[in-house]
Amino acid sequence: MVGMTEGSADFYKTHSPIQNFDISKVTTETVGEHPSLDFRVFYNYDGKRISPWHDIPMDAGKDEDGNQLYHFVCEIPLGTTAKMEVNKELEFNPISQDTKKGKLRFYKYNPEVGSVCNYGAIMQTWEDPNHIDESTNAGGDNDPVDVLQINKRPCEMGEVYKVKVLGTLAMVDDGETDWKMIVADVNDPATKDLKDIGDVSVDHVSELREWFRLYKTAEGKGENQFGLDEKAMDSAFSQKVLTGTYGDWQVLVGQDKEEL
Repeated sequence: MVGMTEGSADFYKTHSPIQNFDISKVTTETVGEHPSLDFRVFYNYDGKRISPWHDIPMDAGKDEDGNQLYHFVCEIPLGTTAKMEVNKELEFNPISQDTKKGKLRFYKYNPEVGSVCNYGAIMQTWEDPNHIDESTNAGGDNDPVDVLQINKRPCEMGEVYKVKVLGTLAMVDDGETDWKMIVADVNDPATKDLKDIGDVSVDHVSELREWFRLYKTAEGKGENQFGLDEKAMDSAFSQKVLTGTYGDWQVLVGQDKEEL
């Protein structure tokens, strides 16, 4: 369990999974001022504190056409710069702001624009550092799988969505596999008819790829790389990636592997 603490994966082993999950019973509780080192967004389910990473199921059911849906937690709303994340090290895994050398992290790349998507993660996934992915020839980054939600409405930090997975980019960040799932809110009429990555404009996909390629250059680092000839892979491929990372998460928290 690389980099995990008792407040994360080990904690999950001490309580039972939520049965018959109902997204309407999820609420958030904000502690501290934003931005600050003390700021937290905690999650409750039916009035009880939960871990979003471990307790909100990956599986969000199916849409009216029978397509698999997933639960996405929004960490960084469209147009903002504070580098927020589900904190793997804290008990109950609240959202907090990432730090570097004790200072809060903000996107420095094109700060007047900020994040070019609603950014967050698919719950109950884990990119295992010990699993060398054949698409990237690199181990995972020890995080849940990242999400680029392309809807125009900025999310609320901590908001939980049901999303369709349209495609993915195989990003490699500092030698680690860092999948970027491209998704759409299933309840947004503007994206209701999108089914696969071919339904997203080439220009939009390129904007996403280039932003994530370059954003660390503003911090004096090199460009991020992409596997699979930099192609945005389709929904079927992307869902296989999620199935694999769900299995790795199951092993992380001590569950037997089982198919979604």
